[in-house]
Amino acid sequence: MDMYHMGSIHPEQLTEARIWLESVMVREACKRATPEDIAALSANIEQTAQALEEGDFEARARRNLDFHRLLARATGNPIMVTVMDGLLDVLGEFVRKIGNVDNAFVLPSRRRFMKHFAARDAEAAVAEMEASLRRLQRGYLSRVEDRGAAPAAPKPKRRSAAAAVR
Repeated sequence: MDMYHMGSIHPEQLTEARIWLESVMVREACKRATPEDIAALSANIEQTAQALEEGDFEARARRNLDFHRLLARATGNPIMVTVMDGLLDVLGEFVRKIGNVDNAFVLPSRRRFMKHFAARDAEAAVAEMEASLRRLQRGYLSRVEDRGAAPAAPKPKRRSAAAAVR
């Protein structure tokens, strides 16, 4: 969180890392999820739908992030839970800062995701999650650009093949 507040973490880096981690997490959670995990994820979707219907942005944002925390728990790996909690805490701060972004596609995507997830079809679940997260990423980053809220992330320098050998 300190790195985010100091500007050391750029929105592009935050959302990119999230997509990478979620892909691994979904694959493992697909294998390891219990019926209780699946029920908790499904209940979260309905709670999110209710918050959306009530126009409660804070509750909707919190429930959306909780969905990913529940997925992390479904991996059965406490390290994944800790890493995702940290990332989601920073993401939550970012979401609050940029405000309400149109994400009406999220609930239908979550429902499609859950069909794949409950069927243990990891590749289809990952594809659905990645598509949704990439769409969110575009929305978040366009909102940041519109507001001029953060500078673009520096592009990583690539070393030449010769330099890599040295």
